[in-house]
Amino acid sequence: MLLKFALLLSMLIQLGATILAVSLIRRTRYNIAWILISAGFVLMAVRRLFEFSTLFWESQLFDRESMNTWLGILISVLVFIGVIFIRQIFNLQDQIDQLRQESEKRVLSAVIQGEEKARANFARELHDGLGPILSSVKMTMSAVDPNQLDGQNRTFVERSCMLADEAVVSLREISDHLSPHLLKNYGLVKAVETVATQLFQTSKIDCQVNSNIGSKRYPDTIEISLYRITSELMNNTVKHANASKVKISLQQTDQFFQLRYRDDGKGADEKSISIERSQNGMGLENIRSRVKMLNGYLLIETSPGNGFFANILIPVS
Repeated sequence: MLLKFALLLSMLIQLGATILAVSLIRRTRYNIAWILISAGFVLMAVRRLFEFSTLFWESQLFDRESMNTWLGILISVLVFIGVIFIRQIFNLQDQIDQLRQESEKRVLSAVIQGEEKARANFARELHDGLGPILSSVKMTMSAVDPNQLDGQNRTFVERSCMLADEAVVSLREISDHLSPHLLKNYGLVKAVETVATQLFQTSKIDCQVNSNIGSKRYPDTIEISLYRITSELMNNTVKHANASKVKISLQQTDQFFQLRYRDDGKGADEKSISIERSQNGMGLENIRSRVKMLNGYLLIETSPGNGFFANILIPVS
């Protein structure tokens, strides 16, 4: 009795699996692999049904053992062929994943290039539009004869000239930040050193920049991305780290360009700085996006009280 109940339960489970498999054929767009596997499920259900029926009567048409044997052989053949065909599905899935990754990289590249183009256009408009106006204001103010002014007006004119000078310098700095002319003219190392000097000169942070690339140039996408990443890391150190020392290493190996950045600041939980700093700057997620766009690798090590360390590898060969 127990054997009959077990066979009945097995047959019902097999029928349920068969119905489910057959119902999925349409969703697989009649894929040959799934059709063969579904046929195997159908034969398994027939086999269970045949085994269950022999408990009540002996078939006069088919020998029980021969029937089971041939059904088992046919099921094995169908499943084997189905598995061979189903490999094509996995190969297709791998191709789809690869295409999706390439599409994501193209989108990231297009977004970043569009951002850099907008920055360059804005910087050019500032330099070519507002720059000459400020220079004209300075020249006009300088043309005033201070001997013909009383003391108070002379002070106003001198202060206006000084403010015009400061505005020209600020405009130049903004323009350089939007579209770094040093990077274009002198390369990555010089640009990073200049930004480090500008950022850290008033914050009492000792910054060391080490490099073995000299004046070697790289594709624009690599240089501008590494420049933006390094600038953002330095900005984060000034704003958040409360550090006293920063070490930046720009190295060329056989196959990779390596950027190593370390500060001795207060550090933080990586998840928290990823959220917090993304509100005020690029954030770690945007840095990861730039690295991913370049097919690079990024390692972040930071924890409260242990500073911040970033190691970036970009393939260049």
